[in-house]
Amino acid sequence: MPKNNYVPDFEVLEDFDWKTIEYRPMTLTQTSIVLNEAGDTVGMSLPAGTYNFIVGKTTTLSAIPDTSAASANEVSTKAPGDKYKEVIYFPSKNGYATVMYEDLFPAKGDMDMNDIVFGINIEFNLDNQLRLRSLKISIQPRAIGSSYSSIGLAASLSGGSYDNYVDKIYYSEAPSIGNFFNVTNYGGSYSAEIGNLFDVIPLTGNFRGHFTDNSELFLNVRNVDPVIGTNNFWVYIDILPSRIFHISNLTFLDAPSIGKVNLDIFALFGDRGKEIHFKGTRPTAFFYYPYFVATWPKSDFSSPDNWVWAILSDQSIRHPQEFAKIYHAYPSFTSWTSGGGSDWYSPAVTEFLYTKKTF
Repeated sequence: MPKNNYVPDFEVLEDFDWKTIEYRPMTLTQTSIVLNEAGDTVGMSLPAGTYNFIVGKTTTLSAIPDTSAASANEVSTKAPGDKYKEVIYFPSKNGYATVMYEDLFPAKGDMDMNDIVFGINIEFNLDNQLRLRSLKISIQPRAIGSSYSSIGLAASLSGGSYDNYVDKIYYSEAPSIGNFFNVTNYGGSYSAEIGNLFDVIPLTGNFRGHFTDNSELFLNVRNVDPVIGTNNFWVYIDILPSRIFHISNLTFLDAPSIGKVNLDIFALFGDRGKEIHFKGTRPTAFFYYPYFVATWPKSDFSSPDNWVWAILSDQSIRHPQEFAKIYHAYPSFTSWTSGGGSDWYSPAVTEFLYTKKTF
């Protein structure tokens, strides 16, 4: 077990939740399109009702009537390859949030938060009763600053109890998941991971395979190196017809809660047992629980002094170069973790950031 002797340059508030996103309530009085401050779509053809949109804390939302919306009496249906009419997007239809992980859990590591970096876009497909019927998770690989050769990504859907929601899973390309995940291949679609108490959705078992050149361990984290191309991919998840639920009961990157269904995104490094999650989310049945000995008395994927190994920005931002600490690249990080401000990614110090490619 790695020993952690690191003394931080600053202290994080003991109860700091590390969130840059929130649930924004909004009531629609007619079928509407919901837009963010940039004019990008956050909700499409949404019938009248009250919603909790998952947005960045600085996001501004507005609504306009959807004159092209289908009749309110028409229930949306979907066969694989078709689209629902009623859709909610995170962070927006054409945008990507930025996800960053450190791989040295349960030790703190070098805090550059670039061991894997990717953009994420999520499409929540609803029927006109606002029940979640499917979701599409799109991944934009960006960088690897990890020395692990095997890196995986997964999502999970977990209620306050151990329930199952996933029907079938579809991939934009033949998935490379066998080195981490055991699933059933239905011929064109796949099951959730076998052996868990709740649904684990493999996203990829070979994150490096989505880069065009793997001759080096470190990819797109040093400005002195050549830019390595990447290939985006998506994973589409159908919800069991008997387990569909109202979109207001969905949470994102949260702790399990009775009456809610949480969507988590987590990474794996080296072997199946080394899962790295966002603070407060639930490990799977295959997680190696002795890792929590090093973070005791914490068992929520935060350190005793409340550091974490996974962070998210609702915006598409640059990641730090190798060995450049996240709080040097983004000076507001220190005040944010001390309870000041709603985000941390402005201003930015260019000399500490990877700038050879814009995502």
